[in-house]
Amino acid sequence: MSELPTGTVTLLLADVEGSTRLWQTQPEEMTAAVGRLDRTVCDIVADHDGVRPVEQGEGDSFVVAFARASDAVACALELQRAPLAPIRLRIGVHTGEVQLRDEDNYAGPTINRTARLRDLAHGGQTVLSGATEDMVVDRLPAGAWLTDLGTHPLRDLPRPERVVQLCHPDLRNEFPPLRTTSTVASHNLPVQLTSFVGRGAQMTDLEKLLVDNRLVTLTGAGGAGKTRLGVEIAARIAAEFRDGVRYVDLAPITDPGLVPVTVARALGLPDQPGRSTMDTMLRFVRDRQMLMVLDNCEHLLDATAELIVALVGGAPGLTLLATSREPIGVTGEATWRVPSLSLADEASSSPTPTPRRWVRFVAAWMGCRWRLSWPRRECALCRWRTSSRVCVTGSGC
Repeated sequence: MSELPTGTVTLLLADVEGSTRLWQTQPEEMTAAVGRLDRTVCDIVADHDGVRPVEQGEGDSFVVAFARASDAVACALELQRAPLAPIRLRIGVHTGEVQLRDEDNYAGPTINRTARLRDLAHGGQTVLSGATEDMVVDRLPAGAWLTDLGTHPLRDLPRPERVVQLCHPDLRNEFPPLRTTSTVASHNLPVQLTSFVGRGAQMTDLEKLLVDNRLVTLTGAGGAGKTRLGVEIAARIAAEFRDGVRYVDLAPITDPGLVPVTVARALGLPDQPGRSTMDTMLRFVRDRQMLMVLDNCEHLLDATAELIVALVGGAPGLTLLATSREPIGVTGEATWRVPSLSLADEASSSPTPTPRRWVRFVAAWMGCRWRLSWPRRECALCRWRTSSRVCVTGSGC
């Protein structure tokens, strides 16, 4: 056996899905299949400069160590492509610093994390950690791509793990959700640089509306606060969606044909050979429970409507929250008009309204990006009074 790599190492852990059942129901086929598996593993591992620790692994599982992450991923792909029926391998690949238990075996958190990662997978599926993804994303085997599966807790480990799936046209690429009891809700909601003030009762109403409807559209004039309200309510209820929240900003898009592509990119989906963007997206969301925020739809109503109809029909666990100056106009849409915010009402429920709080209140509500400092000139309060009259009587700032 070659010497085990040390330092930062990529580990491949694999096992046979349902091996106990296969041994009980197909003992003769399994005897031949396990012999074929052993020979295949030896050949493919050697071809990709992997090293197998002595007696590491249990039952039908095995461990392989690689000095280069790209070799580990290439090895995993070849193992999944090999004719091993009725055996189907679950493979996990993770990169980290390793500890030697002795000169022939590993111990420590890196191999434990790799084992827990493998346990998430189904037979025929290869999953990579976020650490490995970062190292191989530009060095994948020909024709391969990675699909984001979200962030998941790993059994008995304190830190959740970002998980991606290795895909290839020669492999099965659609699987049920990963084998985990819960998912750490992830999101790509834009970071807000100012405090969110007001609309407490409206947030409660919206939350109830989203419980009862799979498509809710926030409507209102430009500047009424639709985007901010949508982002805030999405962040507030994100934990209720097992697969998190995805935010899609359609404001920069002028070509209706790019709407599906924009949504796919927000989901982290690359182009897949021989498959349309819409098909790729539907396959990704169909078994997920998630919230999608479609922001600024008013100039792409027809394209957005077509997209929404496909998503609602193909993904029963998907909830959509849209913002638009007018309703999108699809069956099942619940619309909610965003009213102007009452400064006086909200300010009265705040702590003691000192001049400094008044100025901060208005700055936050208007979404200002400049930084307030105090003390300012005494005319700051006068400016607030002027701003309040404009905002309350107008359609928004």
